[in-house]
Amino acid sequence: MKRLFFFLYAIAALAFIPGCTRQKEQKQIPLISGHRGANMIAPENTMASADSCIKYGIDYMECDVCISKDSVFYILHDSTLDRTTNGTGNISEWMSADIDTLDAGSWFSPEFAGQHVPRFADLLRKAKSGGLKITVDYRSGDLKKLLSLIQEEGMTENCCFTFSDENDAKMFRRLAPEIKTLQAYVKDPADLDRVMKELKPDIIVSWIDLLTPEFVEKCHRLNLKVLALILGHEDKTAENRKAADMGVDIIATDQPEKLKHAYQ
Repeated sequence: MKRLFFFLYAIAALAFIPGCTRQKEQKQIPLISGHRGANMIAPENTMASADSCIKYGIDYMECDVCISKDSVFYILHDSTLDRTTNGTGNISEWMSADIDTLDAGSWFSPEFAGQHVPRFADLLRKAKSGGLKITVDYRSGDLKKLLSLIQEEGMTENCCFTFSDENDAKMFRRLAPEIKTLQAYVKDPADLDRVMKELKPDIIVSWIDLLTPEFVEKCHRLNLKVLALILGHEDKTAENRKAADMGVDIIATDQPEKLKHAYQ
């Protein structure tokens, strides 16, 4: 009887020793944000790219929102049309009726010929019907009208917002203090306190090489989510694993379909 008692005691004690439990602690899987959609398998910032995100069950599609000459919001990364369409010049100098005629897919592959530069309103509707959330990378246009458009399409709760210019982020926070999905870039961990004070963000964005477990933990203590930028078309397996191990909340990637497959 004594031997049985000590045997059971020893087994119970081992259960509290790290590495001796049968089941490993389950880590939270980060959400996936497709940078300009699924841009390795479809032309960036197009409906085809959005369709690929929906097909693979990607959480977010990040897209760049800019304005036409007649104040229609479009999805285009560059300020000019030259790289990804058969048009030339700044999109802000083109009327929407002319933008709608451009080919935004042939540069990527002949099979995508006929893809257009999407109107942002159309992308919002597709995302809503397909269960895809949107990260709005604001480039130009009336920010108040942009927010009104998102609200009209019933997508405010399913959009995140990011700004390359901090002054635009401050304007966003003044216009929409109730929206809790503002992203802010932190290029130096020492700059976190300033960013929090001036921008009042909800999500901290940083390159994976700059992130540390301590920084991620600090953000979480401050009720901030963390998005790791892991961009590029080369193999990012190690970086993705590092981000997940640190407990980041979102991974932004150019390879969302591959990352989704790795999690399955």
